[in-house]
Amino acid sequence: MNSLIEAIGHLPPALIYAVVAAAVLVEMIILVGAFVPTLTLLLTLGALARTGQIDLFLVITVAAVGAAAGDLLAHRTGRLLSHRLRTGRLGRRIPATAWNRAETLMTRHGGRAVFLARFIPVMRTITPYLAGATHLPYRRIAPYSLTAALLWASAEAGAGYAAATSLQHILTMSGPAIALVALVALGAAFMWRRCSRPAPRNDTPVGGDTSRPGCDRLPAPPAAR
Repeated sequence: MNSLIEAIGHLPPALIYAVVAAAVLVEMIILVGAFVPTLTLLLTLGALARTGQIDLFLVITVAAVGAAAGDLLAHRTGRLLSHRLRTGRLGRRIPATAWNRAETLMTRHGGRAVFLARFIPVMRTITPYLAGATHLPYRRIAPYSLTAALLWASAEAGAGYAAATSLQHILTMSGPAIALVALVALGAAFMWRRCSRPAPRNDTPVGGDTSRPGCDRLPAPPAAR
């Protein structure tokens, strides 16, 4: 994160805003969009705005306008390609589960699907295409697209701005913390399975204790009534 801030910080402000707009627009290209790290970029620019090098309001505005413009272009492209969208060369490279989820959103929520998909990676790329392919008028999705774009850009850039001093520590410590929690969970699951297995019959003394070593403190299951 620090290296990314340093790299972007050397650019002129006008070029930084251009990078934001280009990244958000490129994210709306099918297949390519999955590899554009807009979250990292907006968090970084929010942190950079905290230093005063760029303006947070302009970052949010440029990102929101770029996202709304991307939705419009994707809708027009989807309307043009129609049913060929999913069966085309690029469309076939997207997992069928992603298409199915996007179609479910469109079926259940209509124009609101564009709003919901804006906060889900990959979904925000393909949902506007499906809105166009199903001939849903753009005027039906425009209010949702604009609102979601503004909220999305504000949340991600604002989070970077608010957590500028501690963001690096969070990103650094999250990996070891997750690993520690996973190890504890695996250890607990192993002990539970070990203690819940019945002892072999040939090792159980007549009238003796059937509990396993280290498991004598586990509470007994309640008796059936």
